[in-house]
Amino acid sequence: MALFTINDRIYASHLPMPHGMHAVQFIFETQLPSQYKAQLMPLLNDRTLVTVRPETLSLNKLRAGQLTQFKGDVFIGHFERSGKNKYPAITLTVQNIILNEPVNASQKNGQFYALRLDNNTCLLVHKIGKSPSFDRIETAPCNNRQQYKTQKSNALSEPVETFPLTDFVHTETLYLETKDFK
Repeated sequence: MALFTINDRIYASHLPMPHGMHAVQFIFETQLPSQYKAQLMPLLNDRTLVTVRPETLSLNKLRAGQLTQFKGDVFIGHFERSGKNKYPAITLTVQNIILNEPVNASQKNGQFYALRLDNNTCLLVHKIGKSPSFDRIETAPCNNRQQYKTQKSNALSEPVETFPLTDFVHTETLYLETKDFK
């Protein structure tokens, strides 16, 4: 799972795969023990990659809201790519599920979920599609949009710096993964 922060809240994104049991885009707000949150917030605010290798758990129970806490090792960097295990066996508490959607590996790339976090902040999450694809999470101002969950299209099939065919401006990349989706 990748951790990121917005407005002093911490979110976790399951690291999806294009096929198999991990072909799920799942993002939730999480709570960490206060001593670890205090140590991780400067890294998360600087957009340093922080990942969690969770204990063996049921992703289906997590997605269904039946699992509200689990332990995981917190890594600075990607836990599968030479990241450093900084905090072993930390308890993560699931607060709110933000996104819970299966990956559709046959769909066109360039579609984004637009998810409202509060009155002023949205997440833009790329809908992982046909290979080659990518997993991307952006934050953007919402400008008091009424809808909670919509879909936007930039009509492009690879990561971009701007979203020219949408009304989202001033986006900031929170997470980008391309290697697992080639």
